[in-house]
Amino acid sequence: MSVDRPISFPYVEEIDRPSASGVLTTLIEASPLAIVTFDSEGVVTMWNPAAERIFGWSEKEALGTRLPFVPAQKQVEFLALRRRALLGEAFTEPELHRRRADGSPIVVSASTAPLHRQDRAICGILSILMDATDHRSPGDEEAVRTLARKVREALDFVYFSGKVKGGRLRSLPP
Repeated sequence: MSVDRPISFPYVEEIDRPSASGVLTTLIEASPLAIVTFDSEGVVTMWNPAAERIFGWSEKEALGTRLPFVPAQKQVEFLALRRRALLGEAFTEPELHRRRADGSPIVVSASTAPLHRQDRAICGILSILMDATDHRSPGDEEAVRTLARKVREALDFVYFSGKVKGGRLRSLPP
């Protein structure tokens, strides 16, 4: 599948929400990029395996806590970015300075977007993050933006309730 085409499911009339949810879960779990969701207060509601590899906190350690990779000196910056998403803006920040669980610095490129309930009210925030510490190229940033757009489209298709169970998407009723 080309990354610049809209998401499409063959035989879309045959795909129900639980099936679409399964596709989305696979995408999130298999992604080489960190995919994190958090509520309006910055509390982590989903933490994929790539987030664990990139930042060093396990899913169990991250869920239910404020975003652990935002250092104290970057809280003002984070609050401004969070506000943009909660106001409905989707955006990419090519260079954010964050930290790993071991305290070491990391530079990430982040694509961030609001999450919507079925009634279109904002219920949380999605961020897709790529480690840009050692390699920064315009093509990488575009790939992150494209993946973020595709995940947002998929979340809209599935009706993401804004909640996850055990840090994982649950099957949603048809």
